[in-house]
Amino acid sequence: MARGASVVIIMSLFVAAVTTAAFLLVPDIMVGWFLDADDPDRLEILRIGAVLFAAAALFQLVDGAQVIALSLLRGVQDTRFPMVIAVLSYWAVGIPASYVLGFVVGLGGVGVWLGLAAGLAFAGVLLMHRFWRVTIRRVG
Repeated sequence: MARGASVVIIMSLFVAAVTTAAFLLVPDIMVGWFLDADDPDRLEILRIGAVLFAAAALFQLVDGAQVIALSLLRGVQDTRFPMVIAVLSYWAVGIPASYVLGFVVGLGGVGVWLGLAAGLAFAGVLLMHRFWRVTIRRVG
């Protein structure tokens, strides 16, 4: 089971890394798909879009990690405690961090994305810990 989980994690994080690279390397192209070439605000929208795509890149990586961990635990019928971890991570970490970064610190939309990423990262770490330290030891 540990080998299969390792393969799933590597493959999933590879896909997340590819999309993250696209978000970081060509955000102007992706944002440009939704803009009129003659829009007078095009450059400003592209600038804002690039910053939001950078935050979304981080979000993509941590979301991938937490979804993988949650799915691995679901696969071994461990769902109750991971649900508690997820609720605490999203509501006690992600939402408050989003509010603080987005509105108190003044980062706006980027702060909201970063706060949500913090909640997902917290969930990912705790869920991966649960899988590798609790589940694999119990099964293995």
